Amino acid sequence: MERRSNVWKGLVTTASLCIFCCALFLGYYEQTAEARAEVRVAEREMKKSRDYQGGGAIYERARRIIYGMNPPSGPEGRIRIAVVIDGSEDLLVEDQVKDEIYKQIRNKFPREEFAVMKGTDVVTKLLQFEEDKGYEEWSASTTEWSNDNGDSGKNINRGARALDKDGLPLPGRQPNNISYVSREDFVRAGRACDYDYIFAVTISHGDSSYAETHNFIIYQSVTRKKSVWLRVRFVDMASGNYLYRRDVAAYGETGGHRGRARIYSQGVREAMKEVMDDIAVTY
Repeated sequence: MERRSNVWKGLVTTASLCIFCCALFLGYYEQTAEARAEVRVAEREMKKSRDYQGGGAIYERARRIIYGMNPPSGPEGRIRIAVVIDGSEDLLVEDQVKDEIYKQIRNKFPREEFAVMKGTDVVTKLLQFEEDKGYEEWSASTTEWSNDNGDSGKNINRGARALDKDGLPLPGRQPNNISYVSREDFVRAGRACDYDYIFAVTISHGDSSYAETHNFIIYQSVTRKKSVWLRVRFVDMASGNYLYRRDVAAYGETGGHRGRARIYSQGVREAMKEVMDDIAVTY
C-alpha cells in the first residue's frame, strides 16, 4: 500500500513538473514571438564638443552634485531642443560652418538642463509634410496685381519654381529642404517628435563680397570679405509661436589665400554671436 502511494506521488510530481516546464516554454515562446525588432530614427544628442568621447569620472561626479543620486541618463527630464540646419550647398558642406552653430548652441544651453538634439526626426516629418502637399501646391508661385480702378488680386502661376517662405529665389540644383516650411508645420513636427523647441537655421550667401588691399612700406596684404545671412527660427511647441525669429547678416573675412571655409565660418560665427546675445536663459 505504501509502495503504491509512493508511486502515485511520483507520477503526480512528474506530471506537475511537466506542466510547469510546458508553461515556462509557452510563456517564453509567446514573449519571443511578441518581441520584434523596431526601426526608427535614432535620437542623437549633441556632444559637449565635436571630439567629446564621454563624461568620465569628474563629469559624473558633477552631475550627481547637481541632480543627486539619480541624474537623468538620457534626454528625458530635460528641456528638449531639436536643431535643424539647412541652406546653400557650398556653405553646408563645410564642417567648420556647421560646427560654429553647434558650438554656440551648446554653450548657450547647458547639457545639465537641456537635451540639444540633432533633429533628424523633425526633418523627416517636415519633408513628409511637404511631399504630402503635392507638387501642384509647393511648385506654384503667386503674383499680386492691381489696376487704376482699385481692383487687386493674385495670380497663381502653376509649374513655375516657387520662392521660399521669405520670398527669396530658390537655388536650382539642390533640394529645397525646409525652404517652404511654415511655422505651423514646425509646430506639428516638433509636437509629434516630443520636443519643447525647434532651433532652425538657414544659411545663405549675401550679395556683398570684396577685397581690401593694404599697402605697407615693405609688403602688401589683401583682406577678403564676404557676407552671409542666417535665417533663425526658434519655435516654441507649447505656445505654437516663434520664441525668436530674425534674419542676421554678418561679414566673414580672411587674409591672403586662406580657404573659403574660414571666411564662411567667420561670418556664421559673428551672426550666431548676435543671435545668442538676443536669447536669454533664466533659472
